[in-house]
Amino acid sequence: MDGPGTGEAIRFRDMPLRYDYEKAAGACIDYLEKRSDVDPKRIGIMAISLGGYYAPRCASMEPRIAACIAWGAIWDYYGTWKKRIDAGFKASMSVPGHHIMWILGVDSLDAALKKLEPFRLDGVVQKMRCPFLIVHGADDEQISLKDAQALYDASGSADKTLRIFTAEEGGAQHCQRDYLSLGTAVMWNWLEDKLLGA
Repeated sequence: MDGPGTGEAIRFRDMPLRYDYEKAAGACIDYLEKRSDVDPKRIGIMAISLGGYYAPRCASMEPRIAACIAWGAIWDYYGTWKKRIDAGFKASMSVPGHHIMWILGVDSLDAALKKLEPFRLDGVVQKMRCPFLIVHGADDEQISLKDAQALYDASGSADKTLRIFTAEEGGAQHCQRDYLSLGTAVMWNWLEDKLLGA
C-alpha cells in the first residue's frame, strides 16, 4: 500500500510521512479482516528501505500482525538524516537531500530534523512479539550493519533472524539491489514458513 509519505498518498492526497505508521497499518488490517479471502490470523507486513522503520514499528504496535520483515534495517531515521545533513549530502543516498522536506511536508532541513525526532525504534521494537526477519546487505552504504544489529538486538520477538547478505553470495548492497532474486527468495521462503507452516 502507498502509506503516508509514499506514492499516491503524498503525490495526489497530500499525506506527508508520519512516525506512527501503525495507524496506516491498522487501517489496512481493518480492511483485510473484512475480506472473505483473507485469513486474519496470517497477516504479515514487509517493507523495503525506509520500510525497515515502518514494518518493525507497525509489528511492534499492532498486535494483529503475525510476521514482519524489515527489507533493509532502519534503527534511528533521525540519526541517519542528521548524518546526511551534517555531511552536506555527500553520503550515499537513494534520494536527493531535499526529498526529506517534501515527504515530511516541511520547508526547511531544520524543520525536517525536528519532525524526524520520533522516528526511532528504540523503546518501540522491544514490544514486538511476532516472528521477525531483518535482511541487510553487509556492504550497505546507506544504513550501517551496526544499525541492523541494534534493531535485531532490541527486538522483543522470541523468533527473530538477522540475515546478512555478503558480497561473495550477492545481495550485499542496499536492499539486495545487486541480487534481488536471492533476497526475495529468502524472504518469501521465510514468510511461507511463518505464515503457512503452522
